[in-house]
Amino acid sequence: MTLPALVPARLPDGLRVLVVEDDPASRGALRQGLADRGAAVIEAADGVEAIHLAAEQRPELVVLDLMLPLLDGEHVIAHLRRVSDPPIIVVSAKRSEEARVHALDLGADDYLVKPFTLTELTARIRAVLRRSGAQRTPELETPALDFQLDPAAMAVTRGGERLPLTTQEFALLDLLVRQRGRIVSREAIEATILTQGRSDASNVVDVVVMRLRKKLGRELITTRRGQGFIIEG
Repeated sequence: MTLPALVPARLPDGLRVLVVEDDPASRGALRQGLADRGAAVIEAADGVEAIHLAAEQRPELVVLDLMLPLLDGEHVIAHLRRVSDPPIIVVSAKRSEEARVHALDLGADDYLVKPFTLTELTARIRAVLRRSGAQRTPELETPALDFQLDPAAMAVTRGGERLPLTTQEFALLDLLVRQRGRIVSREAIEATILTQGRSDASNVVDVVVMRLRKKLGRELITTRRGQGFIIEG
């Protein structure tokens, strides 16, 4: 008796997946395989690029190698968990229990040892999405505020009208709303709005905050001197 061939499981259409892998052949195979299953794939070849693209593109899931140039995968996990919450699936040649436990303790949602098949990776992605409820990033309701954030469309609306925000402005506003009621440090903001490593990073943060206040109201964002910024809960 011949068993029927397995039909590759689909992912949610347009699911934004950030693939972080330094080997071009492996990255290309992941890109093609996930795209064939319905995902919209964003690619990064090193840890620094991964952090920048995560802030800019707002992926709904991250597939992450650990052994990366410039910044290793463990540091990428720790950074992402400080500023955002997409599910993270580690794919690594590191087989030790210590490596798996460390990655999971840092905030990874699953750990897949290389080599693996795209069928298994797709199944792991679907399982992680079910557990996290992250099939789609919901619109953020802000009842005490007079605007709505839609992270999937990177849009802000007020009274049914879309407000013109730059990528940096949206990224900062999204971060502060998600952390509402908690102080967000300048360092976290710098990473989120892609200013890490710039000598004028702190000034850029102040400029973006000023622009948001001008567009959405001066009372929206409170400065906590020496600590960071907060949207009050």
